[in-house]
Amino acid sequence: MTIRCLICNSSVVLSQEETQAIALLIGLLDGFLKGIQGAPSATPGGAVASPLGHTVSMMVEGISGATSNWADTQAFIREHRKFHFMGYDHLCLRCGALFDDSPDVESPLDG
Repeated sequence: MTIRCLICNSSVVLSQEETQAIALLIGLLDGFLKGIQGAPSATPGGAVASPLGHTVSMMVEGISGATSNWADTQAFIREHRKFHFMGYDHLCLRCGALFDDSPDVESPLDG
């Protein structure tokens, strides 16, 4: 069943869980990329002694960066819930309405 906005009947509605998943993904990617950028680069001549070893080293640094970024990502998610959802379950991206799941209310388009 597609969740529709109670105000404008739009189907462009995000739940808290969906936004949390998006924020986690972005936070992990941000930490991973920061970790890779901080990884030691190739030798001064530009040659890599072991390409596989260098790649694994970059991946380890990226994973380390992602884990170190975890606390910041969790803090962002808490603030997002508090200030964007304000205790509600859903946010309409069209009109900005906030509302909870209501199993008793059926959308006019659903049946």
